Amino acid sequence: MTGTTDALPNIYGLDVEALAALGPLSGQPAFRSRQIADWLYVHGAKSFEEMTNLPKELRQRMEKSCRIDRGRLVETIATADGSAVKALVGLDDGRAVEAVWIRDDGRETLCISSQVGCAYECDFCATASMPASSNLSAGEILGQIAEMRDEMARREATDLGNIVFMGMGEPLANYTAVTAALRLICGEPGFGIAARRITISTVGLTPEIVRLAQEPFSVRLAFSLNATTDEMRNDLMPVNRKYPFRKVFDALREFQRLKKSRVTLGYLLLKGINDTSEDARRLAGFARSLQCKVNLIAYNPHQFSAYAAVDNAGVEAFRRAMAPIAPQVMVTVRWSKGAEIQAACGQLAGGRPITAEEKPGDS
Repeated sequence: MTGTTDALPNIYGLDVEALAALGPLSGQPAFRSRQIADWLYVHGAKSFEEMTNLPKELRQRMEKSCRIDRGRLVETIATADGSAVKALVGLDDGRAVEAVWIRDDGRETLCISSQVGCAYECDFCATASMPASSNLSAGEILGQIAEMRDEMARREATDLGNIVFMGMGEPLANYTAVTAALRLICGEPGFGIAARRITISTVGLTPEIVRLAQEPFSVRLAFSLNATTDEMRNDLMPVNRKYPFRKVFDALREFQRLKKSRVTLGYLLLKGINDTSEDARRLAGFARSLQCKVNLIAYNPHQFSAYAAVDNAGVEAFRRAMAPIAPQVMVTVRWSKGAEIQAACGQLAGGRPITAEEKPGDS
């Protein structure tokens, strides 16, 4: 889009109630806002002209008073085996975010971002190398899903099954926009994805974990622990100084109590740092006390970090060391896909400024 059109309010990301409050819908039947939401989120309409069950006069009024901008897929890169596709999604102000589509035994998972950059400075994460973070709007979060859903259709993939907020940024630091997006991801009209298929990953923002537990949707929660002592976690994840992980555990217990859903403890294994048998036993004790799950994550090296990965045998030895302490705890290993294209867990840092030619606009 060019000229004054850019100044028009963007309606992508608005729910039915917010759409109903728009000036052009004044005096219209109540169902009109629902029709528009259906076009935006179910059918993926990018223009008002596509909304053929709206009166032509209304479509023209909408066109003059607001715009539809969900971002634009600027470029994609795929692994050789097609198991991961990383996308750069351009936003209308020149920012960009990355999203990753992961394919695993017929299961399609989309990893999306909630911020450009991240302020939490986790020492092992590539996103922390980016400039100061900025929040995405609900529409910019949803736009990643819409653009990648179209990309999946172009590649003849099956329907999107799972969404994980594990891309760039800390989701709970952008709480208002993330929860607004969740209502449309799970809602009708909306993307219609069941809440149980959505996972929010957090570094441990305790007040927001408790707030999320009180929301009407029951998404899954993953806590990035990554250390079993405060001293180590302070070094790896400075957020631990404000929210010590044992305090976070209290919030996780409340989340599990209210949602009747087990939290997952994410544990990134770093060679010679947090991979001792003592770490394994402590982690098992935490999981047993919380009655939660554990996801062991193989570290994915990148240019911004000097950490080394634990090899397969070391990961398995760590898992075996946990077993006697917590035999009933479910422990899985996440072998991240997409490392060869810097699309695996902890590697997203490629958001780059978008040129004027690449900016979202009329198709």
